[in-house]
Amino acid sequence: MTPLIEYARPDYGSAPSGTPPGTMEAAIPPAQSLLARLLSSQVLMPEEWDEVPPTDRDALTRLVSAEALLAKLLNLHLLTRFQVDTIRKGAADDLILGNYRVLDVLGQGGMGTVYRAEHFQLRRQVALKVMARSTDVSARLIHRFYAEARAVARLQHPHIVTCFDAGRHTKGGPPRDYFVMELIPGQDLFTLVRERGPLSPLKACDLFRQVADALGEAHRTGLIHRDIKPSNVLVTPDGQAKVLDFGLARLPTQQMTEPGVVLGTIGYMAPEQARDPHSVDARADLFSLGATLYWALTGRDPYPETGNPVQDLHRRFTTTPPPVRRVRPEVPAEVSDLVARLMEPDPELRFPSARTVSAALTGFTLWLPHGTMVAASDSRLLDSTRGRVLIVEDDPSVRALMMALLQDQYDVRETEDGESGLAEVLRDPPDLVVVDVGLPGLSGPDLIEKVRAAGLESDRLKVLLTSGELPAEALGGLSVSAADDFISKPFAPVEFLSRARALLMRRPTKSHDLAGSTTPPPATGAARPVAAEALSLTISRLLAETQLISEGQWTRVARYVRALARAVPEQGEYARLKDEHFVAVLSAVAPMYDIGLLGVPRHTLLKPDRLDAAERSIVQTHCAIGSEVLIGVAQTFGGDVAGLDVAAEIARCHHENWDGSGYPDGLIGEDIPLAARVVALAAVYEALRSRRPHRPALSHAQATRLIAQDSPGQFDPTLVAAFVSVATRFDQIQQGQ
Repeated sequence: MTPLIEYARPDYGSAPSGTPPGTMEAAIPPAQSLLARLLSSQVLMPEEWDEVPPTDRDALTRLVSAEALLAKLLNLHLLTRFQVDTIRKGAADDLILGNYRVLDVLGQGGMGTVYRAEHFQLRRQVALKVMARSTDVSARLIHRFYAEARAVARLQHPHIVTCFDAGRHTKGGPPRDYFVMELIPGQDLFTLVRERGPLSPLKACDLFRQVADALGEAHRTGLIHRDIKPSNVLVTPDGQAKVLDFGLARLPTQQMTEPGVVLGTIGYMAPEQARDPHSVDARADLFSLGATLYWALTGRDPYPETGNPVQDLHRRFTTTPPPVRRVRPEVPAEVSDLVARLMEPDPELRFPSARTVSAALTGFTLWLPHGTMVAASDSRLLDSTRGRVLIVEDDPSVRALMMALLQDQYDVRETEDGESGLAEVLRDPPDLVVVDVGLPGLSGPDLIEKVRAAGLESDRLKVLLTSGELPAEALGGLSVSAADDFISKPFAPVEFLSRARALLMRRPTKSHDLAGSTTPPPATGAARPVAAEALSLTISRLLAETQLISEGQWTRVARYVRALARAVPEQGEYARLKDEHFVAVLSAVAPMYDIGLLGVPRHTLLKPDRLDAAERSIVQTHCAIGSEVLIGVAQTFGGDVAGLDVAAEIARCHHENWDGSGYPDGLIGEDIPLAARVVALAAVYEALRSRRPHRPALSHAQATRLIAQDSPGQFDPTLVAAFVSVATRFDQIQQGQ
């Protein structure tokens, strides 16, 4: 490679006749020659150069040493460390590929390197996969490289990394083939689990539901991935899964696998793929999906590699990994069984499709326990968030089985006859009664009749009727007038759990005070706070229709909040942002922060010029207006719409500043509610990226700089640091990705 000093000497053309050798080169300092070439090649972007403060720009233009110039450009963040190191090696031409400038290395694989890059004109940052530079690259490898690009480009799915572009760069040496993908912030699943430990069952099921959805879309088009493994699943800061690396994917009409060649990662490969990689069907991906889920839940490879491929393959064909539940007992048996079924050696025994797996995982996400903000010492609050079950069953073995199945997730009591069961229900009504038909003394149907007569209707108490004697038709007939569901004995444990959970999930949500917040959390395994989302969507649509906010703000703000919540440290009060209940409510009500604008004169809000002092005072009243409206709604419907109190806090306080310079109350620091601090940052980013009557929309870089650097004292410093770490994700959300 050309040394740095040679790179710093551009060819300015032939010297005039009689000019001593080296005179022109000597007249131009190496630093200035280098600076000129960096600007002309756009390794250093001209518009970024124009934004350099005059004093710094003047200092740069006076430098003589190329090394000093690079150090200064690095310090000013005009070049990255990778760019500087590449220039020092004399390989600056490698920093330009087609319409892209390379910024950093993201990773390396067998076929090439993935870089972080930026489009010259659009200034969009992307992931650039570049084939290894070689003069003897075979046509077959080039064909495979572009086959991957085409495979990804044909798929449009939110959980598959998108391919934008592809091309061949022919300047500066042998041709370099590349294709361009969306840049995803976050970590791959392998790194995430290695650094933070196994995922919770809920998080794992939610994440792999997304991966299964992505595979379902790929399989629908006839594309089989063949290399699903932890390092090929990216996890964004807001919990989105992205499947990447279709380099080994098999198209239905193509076969590029040499006989006898093993394609894939042995520890995550289906047995049939190890035997014959070009004859597999979509079920091979399901095996790999199960093996990857095994890693996510246990932090262990299902088939650790020894370095001896022959031995590893033999072990692959003759052994099975220990069940997930044996490695990690707290994982529910159903989740462990799902992993085992996915990893069945016989493809016929696996799930029939990725869509089916997605449906199963979706079901799990509805009942698996969420995190909680309640201290373990407060048993009253802990008890109130768990489903409460009474089992009325005279068979001790059946009663013991039911207790064993339910007691890990619910508060369970038991009785052995109808009279004592009725007394327990009337003394302390549970959420669900599991009652046998043929009880001694007071029968099951009679017990239910007395319970309903006492006023405990189905909206307050659910009933699951059981019998080992009556046929299912008769049992179903009894349930029409008495019970909410029925099940015949003997039953499969999974079926019993499923019926019980379904009934418990239909119970009404209760209000509780949690950790200083009056936000009512969903019941165990409950769905999103739909009523709050519906209200915030209605308000957002109304604001958009009146041109007070941009279209799509409702979705973007909620996603900004989730991205920010996932990026903050789990310490002090910020630990609340790790609680799924709190974040679900916060993201649902966040878009209502500007509801008070509906009470401000429209001509003032849409004034194309800057507001005067009187007009600013009028606009600032929207905080109090919005808060008062939401408090009034909460007083009427607070028990039915989760989070209205939080929404009112946000509406009033989202213009308060960390240093006390905000309005309407001049709150300082942690006196500002955490929810309002989070939404304040998200709201400002949304406002900066949106066109306003008095100014155009700002770019992502401009908005980020204003928030992170140019607004000292306005935002919570902890949240600013979190924002900087996920700023790229904010940009993607703003672009609808």
